Amino acid sequence: MAPKIIALCSGKGGVGKTTLALNLGFAMASLNKKVLVVDTDIALPNLDLYTGLEKPVITLLEVLNGSADIRSAINTIQLGLNILPCGSSLQALKDVNIDKLGDVITELKKSEFDFVILDVPAGLSKFSILPMNFSDEILIIVNPEPASISDAQKVKAVSALAGLDIGGLIVNKYKKSIYEDVGVKLGLPVIGVIPYDEAVVKARDAKKPLIILQPKSASAKALMKIARKICGIPPKKGILSRLFK
Repeated sequence: MAPKIIALCSGKGGVGKTTLALNLGFAMASLNKKVLVVDTDIALPNLDLYTGLEKPVITLLEVLNGSADIRSAINTIQLGLNILPCGSSLQALKDVNIDKLGDVITELKKSEFDFVILDVPAGLSKFSILPMNFSDEILIIVNPEPASISDAQKVKAVSALAGLDIGGLIVNKYKKSIYEDVGVKLGLPVIGVIPYDEAVVKARDAKKPLIILQPKSASAKALMKIARKICGIPPKKGILSRLFK
């Protein structure tokens, strides 16, 4: 069975998309799924910075430039999660053919992974639309604040013009906002909600999976809930539900 390609996108930067992509990947890997997270942000890649990897020699840029194959650029890290980082060489960036990214994603559809998560650049440039166009599902990462919601509306509108369907929203960094309102305003289902939590920052700075470093935190529990939903695994039942079954 071909892997499901999931594009995580956002209208603006700073919504926590890359951190979420990585930790969602860890959560799905912990459910015994073969997961690959791909940093498709050619201009400003950050995925490898959060993993503890030494500066990778072979990255997505080398794959796009034809000097390396996909397998050689994939790294396996904690919990068996696989990542395909993107380099930041200015010369490689100058020579890159972004159109080849579609070929790379198409090739990944023939791989043994269960899921491929694309960390898509924020905004609405060709660098963002192209990977979205090759995905099976698009999820918008949004914060419950006016600017983020407004930009998410633009992503939805442009996606519609391109014939792309948005699968839903993941509301990230919410505090006391009524997150259901975000879905209503955007006319999209809310796939999951991740609260603002210092545990996320601590895990990022420690370069460790949130679900390992702070497994009982509200954010870790929220991530596992989203991971189960995406993987098609029933929600984990609490003690009371098991007692009164």
